[in-house]
Amino acid sequence: MLPSASRAEETNKWTFAVTPYVLFVGMSGDLSIGRLTAPVNFGFDKVWDNLEFTAMGTVRVGYGPWALTTDVIYMGLGTSRNGLTVDMDQWMVEPTISYRVSKYFEPYAGVRYNNLSAEISGPLGHGLSGTQEWWDPVVGANLSLPLGKNFSLNVQGDIGGFGVGSDLAWQAYPYFGWQFAKWGSLQLGYRWLYMDYESDNGR
Repeated sequence: MLPSASRAEETNKWTFAVTPYVLFVGMSGDLSIGRLTAPVNFGFDKVWDNLEFTAMGTVRVGYGPWALTTDVIYMGLGTSRNGLTVDMDQWMVEPTISYRVSKYFEPYAGVRYNNLSAEISGPLGHGLSGTQEWWDPVVGANLSLPLGKNFSLNVQGDIGGFGVGSDLAWQAYPYFGWQFAKWGSLQLGYRWLYMDYESDNGR
């Protein structure tokens, strides 16, 4: 993960920060439809080969120790083989409210919206399509450990779902930060996102 971040200074005034970033995405797990279960294991190379469009970033608006942060990820994938065309779109939108207890610790709570839509079409134009969406409540925290004047080791983590959407969902994101100027920073890390979700609604 290699974001180019515009991070606001911590003051008692309003702050605003925009962080576009890039995820080198991989996916692993099990996908089940009815009684059919198939393993899913795609490295970044296969995701990249079938990537049509992607956009990612966060927006943070703060006042004093309080902040509202929204993280958005969109990814569109498509492939054709043996006369079949498959398209899949995925949205993840995560608004959270946080309170900075100290410069090292910031707990937060919010929701994570997930939307998956897929379409399969054949050579004669016949096809199937469907969309599945759900909300997961999440609670977590941001931790920061300074490494000298301009560097830091950071960890963002949360847990959620609780049977509201997913049975269980969690996220872990450790990363190094480099504050190269008052108006900007660079981050490099690895992000795990786990969701255990199932539904018997529709197809």
